[in-house]
Amino acid sequence: MTSPLPPDDATGSRSARTWLDELPKVELHVHLEGSISADTATRLAIAHDEDPASALGLEGGDYPRRYRDFNHFVDVFVATSRQVRSRDDLAMVAREFALSQAAQSVRWTEATFTAHTLVEQGLQPDQMWDAIREGFDAVDGVAIGLIIDTVRELGPPAARRTLELVADANAPIVALGLTGIEGSVAEREFALLRTGADDLGLGLVVHAGETGTADNVRAALDDLGADRIGHGIAASRDPQLMARLAEEGTILEVCPSSNVTLGLVPSLEDHPLAQLIDAGVAVTINSDDPPFFSTTLTGELAHAMRLANLTPADIIALQRRAITASFAPDTVKQQVLDELGFADPAPASAGLR
Repeated sequence: MTSPLPPDDATGSRSARTWLDELPKVELHVHLEGSISADTATRLAIAHDEDPASALGLEGGDYPRRYRDFNHFVDVFVATSRQVRSRDDLAMVAREFALSQAAQSVRWTEATFTAHTLVEQGLQPDQMWDAIREGFDAVDGVAIGLIIDTVRELGPPAARRTLELVADANAPIVALGLTGIEGSVAEREFALLRTGADDLGLGLVVHAGETGTADNVRAALDDLGADRIGHGIAASRDPQLMARLAEEGTILEVCPSSNVTLGLVPSLEDHPLAQLIDAGVAVTINSDDPPFFSTTLTGELAHAMRLANLTPADIIALQRRAITASFAPDTVKQQVLDELGFADPAPASAGLR
């Protein structure tokens, strides 16, 4: 997807594009396995003696530009995740992810990771955590916390196994998560995640109102006490829920290109981001599974500026909101807030809208 931002001009003056590239950023909603590029997935498949074309569901050597539906995306995502079979595989994925975040000036990231799935694929838990730490630690300039999720359709047994893995982990875990197909299992069946998060001193993030309805968002809040809502765009169809979210200051982790590429919203121009902002809902902007949706965090912020007519100062405010709503250590929060305090709110060249 192309960015609405102008390129640097021939004289080398600092442009809007450069400003957004260099701005210190925070990302709260991105999946570690969803960061695997098609090229990396292909290399892994070949290394595992598989035919990438049949094993990965690629189209012309890349991920689909549009998915038939959410289940189609899940199939491609799972096929890619299945290629991560060894400690070295995972360390490489973690390192490449950290490099991509650092290249975008992302200072703090909260990456969702489905640990239960990789253990089921044969990775030993201690090797899994070691590999992630090794990959993250290999890259300077970015700090990453993990949100360990459980998948709805796998039910409470998988959630219990996830809690066991987290309790024994030597890893930078900051929260638990609930992902997967909304409506497959009721949110209230995962109350153990709220209890477990409280016992472990972690946050809880629930994907809701993505493929589901406003009622899924309400259930995430009322039945699970979610600290943040992943996606939540279904709230735009319910004025009462939007008013509640605005009043309570509930954070929605909005991912525009993801919603469009999955066919949940017809186009970026039809995305309800501006509607949510106008209603006073506390949104943040995120990339979700960037190579799967042909995007980056920088690209998503550029789309947000155009779609919601945001100014550079608004984008800085969004980064401040994101780090404040994060589960980062207080020292990291303060470092990012201090750095944002010195950010130039006005690029030298043309406006960013």
